Amino acid sequence: MALMTLAYVSDARPGLSLKDLKQILRRARENNYRRAVSGFLVFDGMHFAQILEAQADVLDGLVAAIEADDRHRGLRLLLHEPTPERHFADTCMGCANLAAPVHLDTSELRGLIRDVTGSRQLGLPEALAFFHLFGHFRSPQQASLLTL
Repeated sequence: MALMTLAYVSDARPGLSLKDLKQILRRARENNYRRAVSGFLVFDGMHFAQILEAQADVLDGLVAAIEADDRHRGLRLLLHEPTPERHFADTCMGCANLAAPVHLDTSELRGLIRDVTGSRQLGLPEALAFFHLFGHFRSPQQASLLTL
């Protein structure tokens, strides 16, 4: 079975709380560990952007569950293609919470999510660059404030 990469953006349910986000992450990390899924989630208070890596049959099941989740709507697929290797192998679900109540200016990064939430498809290099950006754009101390 082929290793696949899938990336999507969606609109968060209005009023989604930090508690909701932590619950999403807890369940995703538990399930992803069991299913050998790796990936990264970005939340800006209004949108989700997520990249997932797994075997094709596992990703197909995940997409159905993600689409049925009422904590977001308007899922737009950005990328769904085979990949020769994992690019997020060190985490079953990393996260950058740009809506975190910290004293960091994340406005430029939130603008990037709005740009990506357009209707265009991304190639694998573009998708990887987008998601890796959130882990590398500032010092480890600042990044830890936005990571759950």
